[in-house]
Amino acid sequence: MSGLVSIILINFNGLADLPGCLRSLTSQDYLDIELIMIDNDSSDGSTEILREFAGDPESRERFAGDSPRFIVNERNTGFSPALNQGIRESIGDLVMPLNTDIVLEEGFVSSLVTAMDEEGVGSVSGKLLRFPSFGEDNVIDSVGHIIFANRLAENRGEGERGADCYLEAEETFGTCGAAAIYSRRMLEDVAVAGEYFDEEFFAFWEDLDLDWRARLRGWKCVYVPGAVAYHRRGGAGYRKSLVVEYHNYKNRYLMIVKNDSLQQLLKNLPGIMITEVLKAGALFIRCPRALLSLGEVVRLMPVMLRKRRTIQRRRVVPAREMEAWFKPFDYRKWIRRHLLNRGEMQIEGERDRR
Repeated sequence: MSGLVSIILINFNGLADLPGCLRSLTSQDYLDIELIMIDNDSSDGSTEILREFAGDPESRERFAGDSPRFIVNERNTGFSPALNQGIRESIGDLVMPLNTDIVLEEGFVSSLVTAMDEEGVGSVSGKLLRFPSFGEDNVIDSVGHIIFANRLAENRGEGERGADCYLEAEETFGTCGAAAIYSRRMLEDVAVAGEYFDEEFFAFWEDLDLDWRARLRGWKCVYVPGAVAYHRRGGAGYRKSLVVEYHNYKNRYLMIVKNDSLQQLLKNLPGIMITEVLKAGALFIRCPRALLSLGEVVRLMPVMLRKRRTIQRRRVVPAREMEAWFKPFDYRKWIRRHLLNRGEMQIEGERDRR
């Protein structure tokens, strides 16, 4: 497959990461790229870098059409609303969200585009590796998403050696939205109330929610090992902020309400209840204010139920087929990470990374 790829770069105080990210964009061997850059009310000087890049003659020559285009929001709307904003402004048949803390190898975009040739593919994941400064070289950050029977999810392969595993192309549940490619046909097909990524999520889990909706409509996601990029994220250490914990906790519930089957939810209820106790306990120890997000879940319930009716009415994949994607969960590993290794909470106002 070929065609215009619309890259939507979302920036919020990404000053330290932008130079490497922008250089990797201009060096892509895939030429037919439209670039839309959206700033969410940054205060670190990164807005000026993006404005200069958008007006640079070399940038205008490198990217297709009337791009790079630069949009400045007057407030931090959140990742999901800004991404939807960019998708609506773009015209490519393929859409690629991009975080500022990503550096792409030069063949990243072309490798993802080639993988879209397979029938029924709606999204493609590459191999995201951590920056070497946060651990050993070639440590995996994400090779797609995996979801568990207790409805927790994680980045597939996270922390494993990239040189030793995930060397073959294969189908996955979904893809990390920090650097993925989506078919516009798929995005339009799964949109609910005009939203591709659910704007009530603000940020975090919005890509998993999209994965699930796409699966319910019969779309596939594939992983391509030849598409390599580097993701700084929060580093190898376990460091979270209140903002991250708050939205992670809230958005998992919102995703389940919208997409899950009541029959399969009841089937997995014992494991889910154990998980609820453990997760609430971990947050009570590490970040108790995040538990207040349950109030937000209650407030948003009528909206989520309306969205659920739309999603469930249009689903084409039965619950028993979806159940095959829900994998067994390693509780011992989770307890070691979230309870025994409490890590360091980021100070309020520090930039959150996906």
